[in-house]
Amino acid sequence: MSTLNPYQPPTTRLREALSAEVGGDCWRDGKELVVRPGCTLPGRCIKCNEPATEPMQHARFYWHHPALYLVALVNLLIYLVIALFVRRRTPVTLGLCERHRARQRMSIVASVAGSLAGLGLVAFGITREAPGASVAGVVLLLASVACGIVGSRVLVVTRIGENYTRFKGCSAEFLATLPAFYRTR
Repeated sequence: MSTLNPYQPPTTRLREALSAEVGGDCWRDGKELVVRPGCTLPGRCIKCNEPATEPMQHARFYWHHPALYLVALVNLLIYLVIALFVRRRTPVTLGLCERHRARQRMSIVASVAGSLAGLGLVAFGITREAPGASVAGVVLLLASVACGIVGSRVLVVTRIGENYTRFKGCSAEFLATLPAFYRTR
């Protein structure tokens, strides 16, 4: 006896239309990368679309609503406490080629070296009573930390929702290989 139901509507086109919603974990939406929480991106570099070096990076990304930065204008400590409680988190496994991985490592090393040099200048300025050296040390410390944060980040989170996370920072070549994001509503 056959299990074919001749009265059942065809589902092939419906599956194709919903494949981005049901079947995959990562898509492109314009210049943004859209992923499900905990997904593993394809084994290509997200910056240049070259084959990624193994092992791929496991990264955790955090996000909170940008309006929360207004609290930082009032009190930085209150902002930090609130941000720790309301932030959203998503893990993503992503790939980088050897060139971009080395660039990320070099940025981290330069940031640490600049921070240590800044701390040394501050200590030198305090022991020798040279306020100019202390000010230069603080400026170098803050600049190297800021450059390290910006230079070592791979993707920038634009929003973490209930079902999807949106990122900026992928190359157009990498995004062109992903299916277009199609949300059913």
